[in-house]
Amino acid sequence: MLFLVISILILFGVGLIFKRAGIVRPYSKTLFIAIAIAFLSVLALSQNYTQSLIPEANDGIGISNFLAYWIIGEAKWTHVLFKTFYDQSTYVAFFLVILYPIVLVTETKSKKKMLH
Repeated sequence: MLFLVISILILFGVGLIFKRAGIVRPYSKTLFIAIAIAFLSVLALSQNYTQSLIPEANDGIGISNFLAYWIIGEAKWTHVLFKTFYDQSTYVAFFLVILYPIVLVTETKSKKKMLH
């Protein structure tokens, strides 16, 4: 949860900086950074989930990388919990990828309207 809150705050800050700096299409560029963070999260959580399925890899169940630990935290770790976090992060990443062209087209159209 803390990872999500920090990521959102950073993205709002980056978006605001992009907007104030006069960068062309600041929202789509901020969204692209969000997509990169989402994909890194998906990779970390998928590696953590698959690692937890190998009983020989750990003595019990544990978090296998620091990014997964930041995302999951100190919750009661189970295979189901790891799978749930992985699934949810995949859905978020997919949603952001679908949202990206919509934001890009909207920004491009609004920029053209401002020029005319």
